[in-house]
Amino acid sequence: MVRRSARVRTRALSGSDTNESPKRRRTSEATGHELPVLTSRAHRNSQLGHEDDLEGRHVCMKDDEFCAQNLLLQPLEKLDKQANQLSVISVDLHKEENRSNHWTSEYEIEHLVIRRGQAFEMTISFDRNFDPEIDTITLQLVTGKRPQESKGSVRRLVVHKELYHIDRWCAQLKDIGDKTANIRIMTRADAIVGQYGMWVETLTKTDDTVFHVRHKCDEAVYLLFNPWVPEDDVYMELEEEREEYVLNETGAIWVGNWRRFGPVHWNFGQFEDIALDVALYLLDKAELAPTARSNPVQIVRTLAAMVNSNDEDGGILEGRWTRSYPHGSTPPTAWTGSAEILEKFVENDYQPVKYGQCWVFAGLCTTLARVLGIPTRVITNFESAHDTDASMTIDFHYNEDDEPVDYLNDSVWNFHVWNESAFRRPDLPSGNDGWQAFDATPQEVSEGVMRCGPAPVNSIKKGDVYMLYDLPFVFAEVNGDRVYWVVQKDGTMKADGVSKHCIGKHISTKAVGSDERVDITDTYKFPEGSEDERKCVLKANKFSSRKDHNIYDKKMEADVSMKLTGSSNMDILVGEDATVTLEMANISTETRTLNVVMCSKMAFYTGITFQDIKTEKFAVTMEPKSEEKVTMIISQKDYLDNLVADGAIKTFVKATVAETQQLFVDFDVIDFVKPDMNVEVLDDPIVMNEDFEVKISFANPLPIPLKNCHFHAEGSAIHSHSHRHRGNIGPNKEVSAKIRVKATRYGRRKLIVNFYSEQISGIRGYAFINVKKYHPKVVS
Repeated sequence: MVRRSARVRTRALSGSDTNESPKRRRTSEATGHELPVLTSRAHRNSQLGHEDDLEGRHVCMKDDEFCAQNLLLQPLEKLDKQANQLSVISVDLHKEENRSNHWTSEYEIEHLVIRRGQAFEMTISFDRNFDPEIDTITLQLVTGKRPQESKGSVRRLVVHKELYHIDRWCAQLKDIGDKTANIRIMTRADAIVGQYGMWVETLTKTDDTVFHVRHKCDEAVYLLFNPWVPEDDVYMELEEEREEYVLNETGAIWVGNWRRFGPVHWNFGQFEDIALDVALYLLDKAELAPTARSNPVQIVRTLAAMVNSNDEDGGILEGRWTRSYPHGSTPPTAWTGSAEILEKFVENDYQPVKYGQCWVFAGLCTTLARVLGIPTRVITNFESAHDTDASMTIDFHYNEDDEPVDYLNDSVWNFHVWNESAFRRPDLPSGNDGWQAFDATPQEVSEGVMRCGPAPVNSIKKGDVYMLYDLPFVFAEVNGDRVYWVVQKDGTMKADGVSKHCIGKHISTKAVGSDERVDITDTYKFPEGSEDERKCVLKANKFSSRKDHNIYDKKMEADVSMKLTGSSNMDILVGEDATVTLEMANISTETRTLNVVMCSKMAFYTGITFQDIKTEKFAVTMEPKSEEKVTMIISQKDYLDNLVADGAIKTFVKATVAETQQLFVDFDVIDFVKPDMNVEVLDDPIVMNEDFEVKISFANPLPIPLKNCHFHAEGSAIHSHSHRHRGNIGPNKEVSAKIRVKATRYGRRKLIVNFYSEQISGIRGYAFINVKKYHPKVVS
């Protein structure tokens, strides 16, 4: 028995009013675009060869031909209706009651949306009274391009009076009315997820005649995963977690660097009707077999592949990491939510939307997994490594003059964003249920496709990198060791040191029930430097592609403590000078001589540099028990001409103690602080389906004009897109703009606004809006 808390019941009945047709604004119907008709397994067949050459491989038959051959999909009705024949007049799916009981009232899609493993009810109206002595009712639910009873994609349920069973597909006759029958249907908790067609069959037996009628219902039924029932693999025990990870339409994604970070507010919009349509379209496009669609492992693995477009497989979003973006495209930093991306995908005839980066891919994955009923959240890992050779170590190279050799290096991202979904892993040994990491950002191929995961977080922590899927890559992202290599003049290399505690910091996600950050680093690894953490790293290293390299053998004396400080610890506005400082303390009783190199470069958040800024070298002599520090100043004129909208300054510091060969290498990132944006709602009251005005204001922090300026707005059930600002915004000038938006559902909604230009991006703000269903009555 599934019980609903009072709090959730109240929430389900707020929002769209199911007595009225849901307001459709983002669907293919609204945009004039039809979902394309996809042929099942077309890609597989094309890989096998031309159709004329496949006669001996399989029976070549189009989907519509297959369905035409299936007698269960054909209507049955006698042309000369007999008096005893029982015919269906209409079917009432009780959408309002069933949606409320299945936590799907917020879905804008017009059809019935229910969750598997839980009963729903329907009423059938006939042309005469139903007589259980002579009449039999059979319900038939079908899904997929080629429904087939032997494959589980056709379910035939004979209606009985007996109690229904919670562990099987069945149908129970609840009561009989005047020319009606009320029926309760139970689906299995491991049923195929997707869109179902429904048929109602009646069989009437008299003394000398049998009448058989099959009626196809006009409306589809969408069956989703069900985190509310323990029998479903996606079951989530705590109500507040189900509220957050399944039903919450907005969220916060952490970005920045490991010293300074903050939230990007995101509209997931999983209840927009376009979201469910596109999620199912992607499963079709990926040719995921209907039987595999009962398995959350296969679903999220498919989403990880189909959200990006790198394999030319019909995916949604194209990634791009450049200093500028082509005219007519949308820079990744401009997006405020998933719904507009999905709408553009449909409007562009299912061609990839341009452009996205990691948090955008993760936001989309959250939308598409939640709309299918899979509990999902967004994860940010600071100092996130990109291992390119399955070594599970991160290689950094410098020449004999202590200058970085950038083209040889593995990248370490300031931050990287992926997803976790919660479900059981019956395909793995016990202990691997729970949160599973997966990633749609294109980085490395997995089984020939650009995707990653799902990887059980428990196994990542333990270093069990032989588990499915892609654990070596994720392990390196959060717990790889950084290996330093000297590139000698003849091109040979030698390992110069290992940094064991620099990868994977402040792994973050949004808190349940608030926009606060929760640190979940301890779910991915044991405390840095602990015995358990080192054991796991060494265990993983046994499966490394470079396990024969003795990178952990080099020992060195360390009697000078060093720490990197400076502007990365402070609020530095764009246009201000920045500093990099190395603090040193000689704790030995002897003099120490240090050679220090400091480099600064403009870099993307992925750690890839694109412009040298400044390099300085220092020779430092330290008396016993003394302290020293050296500082490099990065002035405004050093970097301002190379500033790009989402760039940052990456610093590299290397220090060597001549007497002991002690090595110190560290990196830091100077992210500039962006000004706050004020978002003010000007109209009151705000009424559903009526335009209202919003004022946006902030100050240009730069001493140069901002060009090609746009505001981007989106929210849960709020319709607004990009708004171009006329003209440039002057140096250090205040700017304000007004935009008009519309809410399509009532209740408390969140409007998220973002500003971007050629010179700066990521200026963000938001406002909560209470949307009323009707205008308040005026008391005369």
